[in-house]
Amino acid sequence: MGANSYSRVPRHPLRALKTSVFGALEGAKANLATIDFSISPSLSRALDILRSLAAFLVVANHIGEAMFVFEDGLDLFNLIMFQFLYLGHHAVMLLFVVSGFLIGRSAIQCFTTERQNVFDYGVDRITRIYVVLIPALIIGFVSDQILLTVSTGSDFDYVGQRTSWLIFLGNIFGLQTILAPTFGSNGPLWSLACELWYYFMFPAFLVALFGESPRNRLIALVAFVGAVLFVSDDILHYGTIWCLGVLCWLPKRAWLPKWLAWSLMIGFLATANNELLWANGWGFHHIVGTALSVVLIINAHRHDRAPLKAKRLSLSKFFAKFTYSLYLYHYPPLMIVLALLLRNHFVPYGRMGLKEGLEALALLVSLYVYSYAWFWLTERKYYAFRAFVRGKVASLRRLVASSA
Repeated sequence: MGANSYSRVPRHPLRALKTSVFGALEGAKANLATIDFSISPSLSRALDILRSLAAFLVVANHIGEAMFVFEDGLDLFNLIMFQFLYLGHHAVMLLFVVSGFLIGRSAIQCFTTERQNVFDYGVDRITRIYVVLIPALIIGFVSDQILLTVSTGSDFDYVGQRTSWLIFLGNIFGLQTILAPTFGSNGPLWSLACELWYYFMFPAFLVALFGESPRNRLIALVAFVGAVLFVSDDILHYGTIWCLGVLCWLPKRAWLPKWLAWSLMIGFLATANNELLWANGWGFHHIVGTALSVVLIINAHRHDRAPLKAKRLSLSKFFAKFTYSLYLYHYPPLMIVLALLLRNHFVPYGRMGLKEGLEALALLVSLYVYSYAWFWLTERKYYAFRAFVRGKVASLRRLVASSA
């Protein structure tokens, strides 16, 4: 055969596929490295407003459930209050989107754009969660003992059945709603299980894609798949909401004006308690729509680089800084108040007038003050606690780095 004749080169489909896949992953990693992860003043304020609003709606929801059972034939004011007081579940979805946005940023920066640093990410997440969670569980246990003392009847019998050491440990490790109930009376702890698993599963997914070695990728993939098979269906479903927050980092431009994005969210919240939605199976779709409206808000503010006009005391920043404490601390004392009311033959209100509104407002303010006091004693010390833990694990980090 001539020198220029065609020579057949053996093809290896699996090797070609491997090269193609890993090439695509390297390209995706390079694209992630180009993302501007800075947070503009406009975005910072928007995030503060979203967190403050969501935590407020959660507490208002719990007060509404404790004090009101709205009757039929309500006037316009009471119809508005009915819609307003039961937005807690949607509010938690707002928090999930914001959490996915902020935690996703930390994970992507740690595992794709910089030298992979499991220790710093792990320490940051563990200290952030447990600086409030452990005190909240202990304080909640004490509150529940008071609750069981002042309560009469069988309304709170379930609390005593949920205060064992095994349930306590289950809530420490994010196993509530999977292998254990929420600890004591503190029902809002269900969402902490979601957060803990997302903090673990998302970086495991990133390492499986972008890990520095095949061994690390395999371990991370096994861990991620194992977690998917282990956690509850609700954690997986709400994980899609959390991931929407992560995806906020991808768009290169704003999709909607800020005013329109906020209007969409308000519209979704205003229609959240429409019984036709839930009766026709559109409840979760509505929740997803609400989450998408928050995505649009974050997207619009993320691309707004204009400086704020003036520096002034921001109420949203003040309330945002203790939303986590408010979320975890407020429920057990509310149950004590409810037990005391029931002990005095309290019947939930069928509608809200001036007297009922003032009572609900006084209870709301009391729970905020109570939660802020515990924030001052616990969550406020987060950065010092994180620095302490980082120092303690520094030697272990060096040991692992030297053996890698």
